[in-house]
Parts: sequence; structure tokens; C-alpha cells
Amino acid sequence: MTRPSFRLLSLALGLAALTSTAFAEVDVEGYKFQDTEAVYGQNLLLNGAATSSILSTRSTAVGFYLPKKQNTMEGAVAEKGVKRIQFYMLRDVSARDLSNAMLDRIRQNAQEEFAKNIIQTSQLGIVFGSRSKLLKGELVTIDYDPAKRTTTFAVNGQKTGDAIEGETFFPMMMKVWIGPKVRGSTRDGLLGLAPAK
Repeated sequence: MTRPSFRLLSLALGLAALTSTAFAEVDVEGYKFQDTEAVYGQNLLLNGAATSSILSTRSTAVGFYLPKKQNTMEGAVAEKGVKRIQFYMLRDVSARDLSNAMLDRIRQNAQEEFAKNIIQTSQLGIVFGSRSKLLKGELVTIDYDPAKRTTTFAVNGQKTGDAIEGETFFPMMMKVWIGPKVRGSTRDGLLGLAPAK
């Protein structure tokens, strides 16, 4: 093999490695989180993924998507631009239990934001109001659109409930999973500080 051919082969192998890395994914309890997600026309990076509990039982596999990676709670909630919280249901959970779990976490982890988002938080209680339960395997996305300053919820790609207005609401929602009183392994996984588990 001539030297130029060897160089071309090395270049091709290098590009193949980069390509495979670009489309890597993280597996959490059998559910796949892609390295990137396109949200409102912007490519977001998977910041981290982990499991999270409802009523002391592992119930969701969660991933955070941000414009650039952050490894602290403060950095993640302050990150500007489009953002996404995405989770798969690991078991059937009633819509009421899911909403109540989120509300409880907000009260425990985001008291300051909660005081500023009373109306928005009351809307959160009815986001899943059209459903009696969320089923194992279903995908929930929570997207923040900075252009409209709205947070939108969807189940399996179908919008559920009304968009919730206000730029401080989404950071408050992030603290449901990375706030100071959240289980350490969940917070560390979503901040990319530990392997997903």
C-alpha cells in the first residue's frame, strides 16, 4: 500500500469513528436517548440521563437537552435558548400521581420560583388532565421556546394541555429533577457527572 493510500484509509477510519460518535446514544433501562435532538429548529445536546422515582419507585427514564452541556444545577437552569426535558415512563402511573410528584418536587426544590409562578404552577396540575394515566413506554417531552417564552408538554409527540407562559417556569421545572433535594444519582446523571442509572 502506498503512503497516500494509507493516509486516505486513516482519514476514512477517523471520519467513520467521528460519525459513529455523533450518532451515539445513551441507554437508560432499555430506553434510548440520542446524543442530539432537533427542537424548534435547533440541535440540542444530551446533557445527561438518569432514572427518577415517583412514590419511591423508579418510574421514569429522564434526559435533559441543552444548547451546550452544563455540569451544575446553576449552569443548567441559567442556560439560554431552546431546552428540552424528555422522559419515558418505566411503569404505568396515574396522571394525578405524576402531576402531584412534580408539584411536590417544585415545593421542595424551587420555593423562590414557585412564589413567582403560582398561576403557571396551577396550570401544571391540569396538563395531563385529559388522561387518567400515563402508560409504560410512553414518551413525555417538555420544551421551552425562548422566542415565545412558553413551555409546551407533549405525550408521544402530541401536545397535551395549553402552553404555559413565562421564562422562569421552565428553569423551575428543571429543578424537579436536578434541585438540591433530588436523589443524588438522578441529579448527577442529568448533569453528566455520573453514568445513567
